[in-house]
Amino acid sequence: MSEHNNSLEREGNSPMLEVQGLSKVYMRGKERFQVLDNVSLTVGEGEFVSIIGPSGSGKSTLFRLIGGVEKPDQGSIRIAGQETAGRRGLISYMPQQAALFPWLTVADNVSTALMTAGAPKKEAKEQALAWLARIRLDDVAGAYPHLLSGGMQQRVSFLRALLMKRDVMCLDEPFAALDALTRSEMQRWLLELWESDRRSVLFVTHSIEEALMLSDRLYVLSPAPAKVLKEMIVPFARPRRSDVWKEREFVELKQEVLALLGAEFPD
Repeated sequence: MSEHNNSLEREGNSPMLEVQGLSKVYMRGKERFQVLDNVSLTVGEGEFVSIIGPSGSGKSTLFRLIGGVEKPDQGSIRIAGQETAGRRGLISYMPQQAALFPWLTVADNVSTALMTAGAPKKEAKEQALAWLARIRLDDVAGAYPHLLSGGMQQRVSFLRALLMKRDVMCLDEPFAALDALTRSEMQRWLLELWESDRRSVLFVTHSIEEALMLSDRLYVLSPAPAKVLKEMIVPFARPRRSDVWKEREFVELKQEVLALLGAEFPD
């Protein structure tokens, strides 16, 4: 951790998101259940960072703390250098399921995000159509979300998060419910759109391949109570090639993560 922070400081690029010593305990009846145990991580400006760990390791709890929905028992959360623990509305968030208003059309779902970000209503509607054309969904602008495929819904949901114009985007397993082919297409699409905007992203996933495909760095978490087992730099150049998974270093990194998680590498 300290090595990466020192690197950021040398480059004059302080962390956009800084989590230090975060701990969280819940009560289950009379029993204490610790979810997070002294978790620290950073996301630099314009950096894509992933968190990977077993189910129940506190990844979603970490997002709730960063988003201000809950407060940590110990530790600090800073966004752009300001303490933000317990403060809402400072990040843009994309959950596992598409977060769309079912009573609004696709275009109106996008324009409401723009209006929340401060755009006048007329301008927001014009920009919404332009953005939908950019992500090749202008032909469904007047449709309602339930008429869209899962991949289309996730594209619109990500676009809403992108247009909220917060310094940090938190993406919580946004492609977990998609089939393998659609998931692969969405990964390429996300990288393409993110490359043009370069927001600071914290991404939760259960997929090692997905983390290595998308990220600049990743943090491997232990089972609950979650601790950071290792911070890993992903060395592949951007824009990232779609066949980067074939590289020997990619396979070696995947093996290392699996070893940290106590899993066997498949033949």
